[in-house]
Amino acid sequence: MATCPDSLTWMLVKNQNCFQQKRNGQTKRSGMIVLSSEPGNLRNINAFKYSGLANSKAIRFDFKEEGEDDDKKIKMSMGLKISKNGKRPNKQYSTIPLNKDFRRVEKCIKAQTVDQAYRADLLDAALARWSALHRYSKVKKGIMKPAYFKPAKGSEEDES
Repeated sequence: MATCPDSLTWMLVKNQNCFQQKRNGQTKRSGMIVLSSEPGNLRNINAFKYSGLANSKAIRFDFKEEGEDDDKKIKMSMGLKISKNGKRPNKQYSTIPLNKDFRRVEKCIKAQTVDQAYRADLLDAALARWSALHRYSKVKKGIMKPAYFKPAKGSEEDES
């Protein structure tokens, strides 16, 4: 069986797939946002550029917690999609463990995406996703406190 081009795959999955979530859209004025939770989609936006299903080259980050509450270990890894393994979903991504400090991992992400001419256009999105995952892992380990967001004016918490 011949492989399908990325653009044709996108035309088939862009309007209907099991990873899509449509938000808002109550009126024409408010508009509708279509989000996507597929593996390999760094921004969670339903667009060809970020799609992990349609592109033969995609980047994904995995976050796993292992162990008990007292002895919890967090393992993070980056996966690069291998186009020749497209017919085998369980072997579709090659994984790279991200267990160094922040700057070394940032350097590794740049080396894997830009320096190897993999997907240079996804560098900013990959670094943003890594930064968010790194911050979340610090909160989970108990090193940092979660970010506090000031409630908006007119919210229920503000009126008390």
